[in-house]
Amino acid sequence: MEKPLKIRLQTLSPVHIGCGDVYEPTSFVIDESRQVLVEFEQFKLINSLNQEEKAELADVCMGDDLLKIFKFIKKSYKPNINDREVEIVPALLRQYKKILSMSRFDKKTVINQFEIGRTAYNPYNHTPYIPGSSLKGALRTAYLSNKAKEKGVKKYWEMPGKRIGNKLSKELEENLLDGKFHTDPFRLLKISDLKAVNDISTKIVYAVNKKKKLSKFDAKGPFQILETIQDGGIFEGMINIEKPERGSKISMPVTKETILKSLDYFYKSICKDEDEVLSNIDASSMVLNTVGSRFKETTGVSTFLVRLGRHSGAESITIEGNRHIKIMQGRGSPHKFEDKATTTWLASDSPNPNHNRDLLPFGWAIISIGDQDQIESTITHDSQATQEDMSEKIKMLVNKFK
Repeated sequence: MEKPLKIRLQTLSPVHIGCGDVYEPTSFVIDESRQVLVEFEQFKLINSLNQEEKAELADVCMGDDLLKIFKFIKKSYKPNINDREVEIVPALLRQYKKILSMSRFDKKTVINQFEIGRTAYNPYNHTPYIPGSSLKGALRTAYLSNKAKEKGVKKYWEMPGKRIGNKLSKELEENLLDGKFHTDPFRLLKISDLKAVNDISTKIVYAVNKKKKLSKFDAKGPFQILETIQDGGIFEGMINIEKPERGSKISMPVTKETILKSLDYFYKSICKDEDEVLSNIDASSMVLNTVGSRFKETTGVSTFLVRLGRHSGAESITIEGNRHIKIMQGRGSPHKFEDKATTTWLASDSPNPNHNRDLLPFGWAIISIGDQDQIESTITHDSQATQEDMSEKIKMLVNKFK
């Protein structure tokens, strides 16, 4: 095994790495004066209620009207030292107040349009982190694209006997790596989860779909509400690059040099292309400007662009020169395949922005890789409180409408 490498990653634009968890309307309130979402533990809220309030909640839980529970929580919430606060955009507060003013339960509005996706976090201290698997996937895509360039592999699907789909993608990777799983060099690349080393700021924003060319018609697709790590979050972790075992038949072992070369080649090109697209639709092309001002002397030498997480764009997760991106047409029309996506998802302060000037791309970060002589790992365990029975009833009611 080569000497372990220390990784430092700094976010440059909103990053959301899904973890399957959401902020649900029954587990938070919004502080209107400070414009923050306050997440609380349901059993602690229940324990803070007096007998009359508990009786009222029990009565509300007997029905199927989740809106009544939502309103009861807003009315009865009491601050607790363990509550967690997350910054929100003003439009989310307006949406929240609109729901509270509703007179009847509407599943589409209360549940379907008000579940807020959480970014990956440590369940013990709720601190965001970068999963090693996400970073490894980003490195792999860059590596494969660089190999395709070196081997001159383009439009792989046009080769005789090739079929479009997941099997084609797998065949292409095997072609570029000279083998299957047991000879895959990335099997020997181990990346730890990256932990925060500074106070990480997260913010709940809207993800909106925009066409890559100005048009009088909007792109299709409803908005999403996501918690994102903001610009300036710093995370650290470790990379271990194991040497192939004797007789493993891995012909192209991964090295630090090949990783960095691939990163520099792949994501710099992706960023330049996106910068041009965003400039053409009057959106914020801030990533290249940030790199130029903060990392001008080190980019491509000791610091490298990388992109990860949700809404990184189809181009960032496919192999250059061999992209076969499915493009949906209008209703009743067959889909087609192109080498570029026709729309992009951008971070917004509003679900329906009037202009594109303040929209930001998702997923950009700068990464540096260096040596580390000692590795220390500390795992802390917190006790997990048992939920009250009434809290479970609330969860069951929420799940009923999913």
